[in-house]
This record gives sequence, structure tokens and C-alpha cells, in this order.
Amino acid sequence: MKQFTISQEHISTYPNPIILKKGEEVYYGKEDTEFPNWIFCKSISTRKSGWVPKQILSTPNNSGIAKVTKDYSAHELTVNQGQTVFGIENLNEWTYCKTQNGEFGWIPSYCLSST
Repeated sequence: MKQFTISQEHISTYPNPIILKKGEEVYYGKEDTEFPNWIFCKSISTRKSGWVPKQILSTPNNSGIAKVTKDYSAHELTVNQGQTVFGIENLNEWTYCKTQNGEFGWIPSYCLSST
């Protein structure tokens, strides 16, 4: 894990994130224009919606349904400038991080600076 310092505050805008299991089916929606390769999906089983990385989705079938290829949570972290986090995975200009108190979630990569 790489250590980062938060250079810019980020406040989560999705308090009830979509959480998906490998093999789950979703309705494959529109791609984000600000952050390419994020697809707005809706879980068929839970009806929750949220942004999912294109890299973990199968090609949608003729009905617009795709399968998730690995477990995923869209949980975003709310972080303050100066805070230290540990980066686990970087994907499509977002980084999946762990805070010092053990919370996991996504932060826009532009909010991070290497320490």
C-alpha cells in the first residue's frame, strides 16, 4: 500500500453506495463524462444504483444487463486536508484507500499527494 496525504478535502456524495458481489447482474447505464470508464449501474437484486468501473463489468447483453466480475463497493470516503490514507487500487482517476482508523473507500486521485 502506498501512503498519501490528502491535499484537498473530499466529501462523499453517495451516503448509500451500491455494493455488488462477483457474478451479480446489473443494468448497464450511461458512462460518466467527467470520469470516463465509470458506468452508472443498477443492481437487479437490490435495486441500488451507483457508479461501477467498466473494468469489472462484462459486455452488456442485448437487454443491457452485465455481470460483475469481482466484489465491489462504491463507498466514498469523506476526508480532510492533511489526513493520511493508504492507497490500495487506482482506477479511472479514483483511488481505493484505507484510512488510519480502518475505513475503506474511494477518493478522487486529484485529492491525493504522495508522502
